[in-house]
Amino acid sequence: MLASFDRRWKAVPGAGNDLTMHSRMVYALIAGYEATNDKRYEQAARRGADFLLEHFSDPQYGGFYRRVDVDGKVLDESKNTYSHAFVVLALSHMGRVTGEERYKKAALEAWKDVRDNLRDQDGGFRISASRDFAPSKGGLNSQNHVMHIFEALLALIDATRDPSALQDAREVGNFVLYKLMVGLPSGSAYIPEWYDEHWKPLQSRDRGGFIDIGHQFEWVHLLRTAEKRGLPPIYADVSERLLKYAVASGYDESDGGIYSRIYPDGEVDRNKYWWPQAEAMRAFLAVGDRPDMVRRYRQTLDLVDSEMLDRDNGGWFTGARRTCAAGRCGNEQPEPYHLVGMDLAALKVAQSP
Repeated sequence: MLASFDRRWKAVPGAGNDLTMHSRMVYALIAGYEATNDKRYEQAARRGADFLLEHFSDPQYGGFYRRVDVDGKVLDESKNTYSHAFVVLALSHMGRVTGEERYKKAALEAWKDVRDNLRDQDGGFRISASRDFAPSKGGLNSQNHVMHIFEALLALIDATRDPSALQDAREVGNFVLYKLMVGLPSGSAYIPEWYDEHWKPLQSRDRGGFIDIGHQFEWVHLLRTAEKRGLPPIYADVSERLLKYAVASGYDESDGGIYSRIYPDGEVDRNKYWWPQAEAMRAFLAVGDRPDMVRRYRQTLDLVDSEMLDRDNGGWFTGARRTCAAGRCGNEQPEPYHLVGMDLAALKVAQSP
């Protein structure tokens, strides 16, 4: 599955067959089929999922290679945790939408490979490993792959109703709530982006310490939908604390949209990129009919409509007008993972009684 295209939708040479992007495309296509009932999306998703299982899967050590070529030849045999989260996500959606047990089984097995081989001694997950999952020396950690593991487990619960998936989701969620999240006296809270080898937040901007605002909003909608899957009600309470922080610290009340980062010294990176806007709108939709969040949803939608939609070629620009004018936007079309998630959330709200 190719996911990298220039503004005119010409494939970027050499950009295909990365495990993350391949899996995201499978997810996007099966979501497209679910939303439209267009069989072309289902057929393409099946071809992508079957290629994933046939060529990315490691028959000797389990898990999935990070990169293969168009013929399935392995180009990078390492195991990447972030990529594996999207494998579980894609296969879970394939199993749920098609009803086919082989995809559900493959999703459960993929998750078992992650759980059994990539968990670290502190309760988190290693960022990556060698092909055989051999123990590695400690390095920096990120909340990003943990977040997408939690997202994938929610999808796995929906697809399989497997009790172990529910228990594992609770363990991952509790790790985030009680290990990673930082509570503030105001009652709000945030989840830092980078940590040391024992999951202590990096406090130095020079070492990479910051708070990603878009990821705060992602956690908002993930935690808010967790209770209906059988997870504790406290997750929704935490979601509200994260939302309070994200809106107060990272939302542009004047022009709409959310900023990029907040550094440990309090400085805010005010650039506006495409995917955080999609995740913020998804979070605003998840909150419900609260007037303050409806207003911000509409304001952000207006920003996207006026500054981020590529009306000449279709698709989105990667940033708002001011961000692109500063030379911070690439020339590629964004891949569809974040946009599809936002669209599905909007459709669900529009179709609800």
